Amino acid sequence: MKARILVGLMFVLAVALWLPRPEVAVPVEDFHVAMGTVVRMALYVNDPEQAEPLFAIARTEIAAVNAEMSHYAPDSEISRLNRLDIGATMAISPSLRYLLGRCLEIADRTGGAFDPTIGTLSRLWGFPEAVQPPEAAAIDSALGRVGYESVMLDDGGVALRRVVQLDLSAVAKGYAVDRAIAALQESGVQTGVIEAGGDLRFWGHKPDGRPWRFGVQHPRQPESIVRVADIGLPALATSGDYEQAFELDGRRYHHLLDPATGMPASATVSASVWTTSALEADALATAAFIMGPRQALTLAAATDNVEVLVFYENKEGELKMEMSPGLAGHVE
Repeated sequence: MKARILVGLMFVLAVALWLPRPEVAVPVEDFHVAMGTVVRMALYVNDPEQAEPLFAIARTEIAAVNAEMSHYAPDSEISRLNRLDIGATMAISPSLRYLLGRCLEIADRTGGAFDPTIGTLSRLWGFPEAVQPPEAAAIDSALGRVGYESVMLDDGGVALRRVVQLDLSAVAKGYAVDRAIAALQESGVQTGVIEAGGDLRFWGHKPDGRPWRFGVQHPRQPESIVRVADIGLPALATSGDYEQAFELDGRRYHHLLDPATGMPASATVSASVWTTSALEADALATAAFIMGPRQALTLAAATDNVEVLVFYENKEGELKMEMSPGLAGHVE
């Protein structure tokens, strides 16, 4: 059997559409690799020479998030937490406390479609290097170590009711974007945009007065962009079955695993979420993909400041698109 790996660069999932503009509206840009992806920063500053120290501030914040949250680094807080004995309590930093709190809240809100304890399962599949699915028995065993309800967070720290492995990769890049923007705003930057692996957020107003415009990659036509006008929400993230994937015997396997089954979720082809923070957009895009179109739209309807655009295949294999009401009239 022959497998073909289809691994896409995550930064193409959501791209800002930079239209021709007067010189005054041209941002100063920086590209660097962090957290396994390309981070693009664009700042609108009066003096381009001011930009480099500001980029350094943002890069420092992103590096700090990676050091705190990476489950690949054995000394990170997450790695130490994943080695915690059952019932023992570990003191954690304010940033990890905040992020875990948000993760648990979103997990509860999405009925576990987003689950930060999916680490054992994701390691078993081994994306992006995966070339074949694990054995069914191994998946069943890994599922026994998934369940966000096992994480207990209180003023004393965090404890685990049973063995689980935290994996915050579905929110870490979004959180890093938010942290970098907060640092830049504190440094006086009034307008800009940061994108990390498809997690994108802007702030402020363009000097030329033009609205922000975004594009979402078409999930089956990589050269095509679905254009979306400004809807008043500054953060966007997309999850798609083409990001990290392989094909085997005519079937596509991808890294967006359903915490309930241990298999790649199959109800959706891609899901894009607009909201107020990159962290929440990141997590909700994962959840919307796993939930499927109907539940994803229900989630958007029940949540303030959340809009969803979903691609899926019907029973005949035709690609369809659904969107929440707030996007109506804004999508080309």
